[in-house]
Amino acid sequence: MSLPTVDVITVLWKSRSFLPTLFEGLVATDYPHEQWRVHIVDNNPGDGSLDEVRHQMERFKGSLPEIIIHEPGKNTGFSGGNNIAIRQAIAEGRDCVYLHNHDAQFEASALREAVEAWITEKNVGSVQSLLVLAQKPDEVNSSGNAIHYIGFGYAADYHVPRNAIPLDIKEIAYGSGAAVLIPTKVLKEVGLLDETLWLYHEDLDLGWRILLAGYRNIMAPKSVVRHRYEFSRSMAKWFWMERNRDAVMLKNYRLGTIFLLVPQIICADIGLLAFAIKGGWWREKLRASYWLFKWSTWKYIFENRKKIATLRKVGDAEILKRFTPFISYQDIESKIVKKFLNPIWEVSFRILKVFVIW
Repeated sequence: MSLPTVDVITVLWKSRSFLPTLFEGLVATDYPHEQWRVHIVDNNPGDGSLDEVRHQMERFKGSLPEIIIHEPGKNTGFSGGNNIAIRQAIAEGRDCVYLHNHDAQFEASALREAVEAWITEKNVGSVQSLLVLAQKPDEVNSSGNAIHYIGFGYAADYHVPRNAIPLDIKEIAYGSGAAVLIPTKVLKEVGLLDETLWLYHEDLDLGWRILLAGYRNIMAPKSVVRHRYEFSRSMAKWFWMERNRDAVMLKNYRLGTIFLLVPQIICADIGLLAFAIKGGWWREKLRASYWLFKWSTWKYIFENRKKIATLRKVGDAEILKRFTPFISYQDIESKIVKKFLNPIWEVSFRILKVFVIW
C-alpha cells in the first residue's frame, strides 16, 4: 500500500535569504519522492526570490520531488497564496496539503511523521509539526497553538527546552500555518483559508472551523521543523491581528456566546487601546475597530456565519474546552498580564463556561 500523496506549499514574500535552508530541508526529507511534490507561490514578483528558487532547483537537480511554480503576479496574501495551490491539490485528488513557511526547514523525518500521525490517529483535521527555533534548535517555537477565549492566538511552550516536550501526540487548539498538514477531504468540508483575513489569524480561523466540524487538531512531536522565527512588531501586524481577532469571533461563536462575551470584549478593547497608545500603534487599533462599522464587514460576517452553521457539529460548550483564559507568551508577557489580567480572565472564563450550555 502506497503512502498518501502530499502537496507541500510555500508562499514567497521577501524570501530569498531563507531559500537555501528551505531547499536543504526538502532534499533531506525521507518521504518517497513519487508521493509528494512542492508548490512555490511567488507573492512578491521581482524581489529575486523566484530567481533563487530556480537556482536552488538547479543546485539540487535530481534530488528534489516535483516543483510547481505559481506566479499570480501580485501579493495575494498568506491565505490567497496558499489557496492557489490548495485548489490545485484538491482538483487533482491529492490526499493532503502541508503548509510550510518560507523561513522554515524540514528535519529529515518531519513530513513522514506528520503523515503517520494522521494515519494512526482517529478523526484528525490537522497535524502540526513541533516547531523549534532555527537559531536555537534545542528550544521550542510552538508545540501547538493556543486560542484565548476572546480571540487571541499564540504559540504554546515558546522557548521551552525541546527535550521537555513529551513524545506523545497531543490535541491542540489549532495548528500553526508555518508547519501543518491538512487532509484535502477536511478542506473540502470546512473550506479553505479565509482570504478576507489576508494575514494573521487565518490559521486560527481554519483550526477553529476544523474543531466546529467535529475533527481534532493534533501536534506530532516526532515531526520537527526548524523555524527562523522572530516576533514581528511592525505597525501593520497590529491592525491585521486586531481586525482578524474580531472577525474570527464574530464568525465562529454562536450569538449567545458573543452576547455573554460583550462585557469582556469591551474591557479587553479598552485595555488594548491603552496598550496601543503606549506602544505607538493606536492608529492601527482604531482602524481595526472602524472596520466593524462598515456594511461590507457585516455582509462578510453574516455570509460566513451561514456557511459555518451548515458545517457545525460541535457546540460552543465543547469548543471552549479547547480554549484558554491565559496569555502565556514571552514576547508580549508582562507582570500586569501574569499577575493581574490572567487571574481575572480565568475567573470570567469559568463563569462563561457555566452559562454556555449550547
